[in-house]
Amino acid sequence: MKNKKKAVVHGLAMALLAIAGVLCFVYFGMLVTYVGPQSFFFVFPVIGIACFLLALIWHGHYKEKFTLPRKLIGVFWSFVSVAVVLFGVLFGMIVHGQSVGPQENADYLIVLGAGLRGERPSLVLRNRIEAAAKYLAENPGSKVVVSGGQGPDELISEAEAMRRALAGMGIEEERILMEDQSTSTHENLTFSKAYIPDGASVVIVTSRFHVYRACHLARECGYTSVSGLGAKNVRWLNPTNYLRECMAVFKDVVLK
Repeated sequence: MKNKKKAVVHGLAMALLAIAGVLCFVYFGMLVTYVGPQSFFFVFPVIGIACFLLALIWHGHYKEKFTLPRKLIGVFWSFVSVAVVLFGVLFGMIVHGQSVGPQENADYLIVLGAGLRGERPSLVLRNRIEAAAKYLAENPGSKVVVSGGQGPDELISEAEAMRRALAGMGIEEERILMEDQSTSTHENLTFSKAYIPDGASVVIVTSRFHVYRACHLARECGYTSVSGLGAKNVRWLNPTNYLRECMAVFKDVVLK
């Protein structure tokens, strides 16, 4: 009875690993098809291959051929445990950052760019523009810096696309300032600082998963009164966005 139960658990573990591997490859295909090829996306087929290999090693036919020293197995599971705990801590930091919310009546907003399709904002950027427009409508004394340069596959700068969209939503042109040279979050914040007086209160508009790190980088750039406004995430992109953001927070916050 005990051996039968063990065999069922063993079979279930192999099946789950195989399913996880398939899902990783399917998700990778979706990312490449709908977003375009990016180097980070290849982490998912790598994880998928690892899942298939583990399922193969645990298969009864191969289990005896892949016996490993107990110390090595212990080191592996220790590494996995540390990685899981670290990921949990980083994920908690990100979730806490996105839950705080922006201050009211800020002097300036900074809307971070997020890619175009020709001249049209991507879905991620549209969500940021809509969040900024709502805040500006509710806080008529606030101005906004739209920040983002022009990528190689973009027909206009991200800042220009945001300016057009906000103007189309009824935001007065004189409230919109353009920073159209930046190519990264750090440059967004650094270059936008030239448009904002020292000591002004600033709300950074970005996707929810990005709020914590964006505010941290803003403080490093010299912003003294800063908070974040999290636009809604694109749900099916959450796995790649949160995984990549955890790695970025580890690099930009923990290791510094």
